Amino acid sequence: MLQNNGFKVEFYGAFSILPNGLKEEAIATIKRIAVALRLIPKTMKGKEFLKRVFFGKLIPLPPEIKDGMAEYSAPVPIPNDKPNSEYKVIYAVARLR
Repeated sequence: MLQNNGFKVEFYGAFSILPNGLKEEAIATIKRIAVALRLIPKTMKGKEFLKRVFFGKLIPLPPEIKDGMAEYSAPVPIPNDKPNSEYKVIYAVARLR
């Protein structure tokens, strides 16, 4: 839509959903099965319990985010001519031609 209206568009992906290692692969498989079987709790309390089981103690989000609190993960250029389901977040940068 942006390209059809005179913009040059670039897409970037961030936060890959592809498993990184055996543990993440196992968790992703269990999650897909749980979703397919509709076993994911509907309440936040239930979801919190499952996250503790799989990821350990949850760290509360502080009231203010500061530089250096987390590792920076730069967005990765992705093609704009096909669907992309590899990233949790997709950024579109549009510049008027």
